[in-house]
Amino acid sequence: MHKDLRQWLEEVEAHGELKRLSGVDCNLEMAGLCEIVAGEAIDSNPVLMFDNIPGHPKGFRTVFGLLGSPWRVAKTLGLPENETDRMELLRNWKNRTETIRPIPPKYVTSAALFENVETDKQVDLMKFPVPLFHELDGGRYFGTCHGVIQKDPDSGYVNVGTYRIMLVDRNHLALHILEGQHGSIIMNGKYFSRGEKMPVVVAIGMDPTLWFSSFSRLPWGASEYDHAGGIKGEPIEVVKGQYTGMPLPAHAEIVIEGECRPGETAEEGPFGEWHGYYANMGLARVPEPLIEVKALYYRNDPMMTCQLPAKPSLDTSGLSLAISNSSAIWKRLEGSGIPGIKGVWCYSEVAGDGLFIVVSIEQLYPGHSREVGLTASQFPHQGRYTIVVEDDIDPSDLKQVIWAICTRSRPDQAVQILQHCRSNSSDPTIPMEEKNRYKVTPKPLHNSRAVIDACRPLEWKQEWYPLARMSNELRQKILSKWKEKL
Repeated sequence: MHKDLRQWLEEVEAHGELKRLSGVDCNLEMAGLCEIVAGEAIDSNPVLMFDNIPGHPKGFRTVFGLLGSPWRVAKTLGLPENETDRMELLRNWKNRTETIRPIPPKYVTSAALFENVETDKQVDLMKFPVPLFHELDGGRYFGTCHGVIQKDPDSGYVNVGTYRIMLVDRNHLALHILEGQHGSIIMNGKYFSRGEKMPVVVAIGMDPTLWFSSFSRLPWGASEYDHAGGIKGEPIEVVKGQYTGMPLPAHAEIVIEGECRPGETAEEGPFGEWHGYYANMGLARVPEPLIEVKALYYRNDPMMTCQLPAKPSLDTSGLSLAISNSSAIWKRLEGSGIPGIKGVWCYSEVAGDGLFIVVSIEQLYPGHSREVGLTASQFPHQGRYTIVVEDDIDPSDLKQVIWAICTRSRPDQAVQILQHCRSNSSDPTIPMEEKNRYKVTPKPLHNSRAVIDACRPLEWKQEWYPLARMSNELRQKILSKWKEKL
């Protein structure tokens, strides 16, 4: 597999999925172009690389949309690159996860990362072409496609997560982590609750496999470094941080070492988020933990990696999130001992991060479909609608799913509403007044979820009305005769 982001991009360009643009302003123009391209492309959103950026050093580049196509997702995860059907991509990934074994990172003594080193007063983050994404954003965002690296002071567990980061000034950043995420548990539950400062690392331009792992929902204590190494079949190379002592990705483009102190904050936001809204606190600025940068390392001609947060249909990370979330839900269902799971699709590419989930099953016993729906509905943290369909329905085909809901369910019997379920401050359906009510961290926010059973009732399924659909035999006969003409 690829060694680093640069080699990965070379292979992407050779495949025809990279487009270079010169002279584009990082203030609104870059993100605007990405939104236009994403809105017009279908399953082939190219990686956009911007160079010769006005007001920034020559050679400094910004890259958008790493995992925006099925081929790039397959390549990054070591899956067959000729199989780009969404459900086959998911099945290939789920099957692969059954055999992946964690491989811890490998320490090396030298890295291109140290081609440029700045410490203390030398540090100047303003040189980098950090985008202003949306017209109503409260600042430029340094971290949207990156890794925030933290170490649990008790167990030594190293967490790599993607949590948004705003540029404050030449040597300060503001860190926003949602309630309940592993990074928040380490920061608030381990360091700040004890009155201790937290060492932190921010890595930009990581290996895309490591970035995929950083937003995958791994269990507590499972390091994303180990997970990415398992995917690649070889360890991620790291170097020991000179300030934090933590493992730094040796081949990243830009790495920052710093610290957060309890009570030290910066006004952060607003920021248009993954679901397409300014939902954290609307257009208000919110105090968030301040990162004081102690050391900055970057390669020659460094690349900022960015991900456009926007309406889900325009967010090119949606497919990779769908693959990651769908596989995790599928494994959770099977891990709960529930049989008959035939497919899962989490519509992250059109409905946001886990808000719309579909599971297809082979019905095996009374109550089976409801058991599946209730279990799946509790993943992830903001699931909104969960639909259970039968195994003749492709869960990744929304047209089939809607047909099943409309023709196989009776609303008074099929829809179940669950109250007092987990949520967080990014939820766009919780009123601002309720979010303002709580001054503690984490905020005790809740929401409801709906489970829709779109399966034919098992007790009289055999008597169900005949389907107006060609048989498999007739389909194959027609295809064999006319396939070359179609």
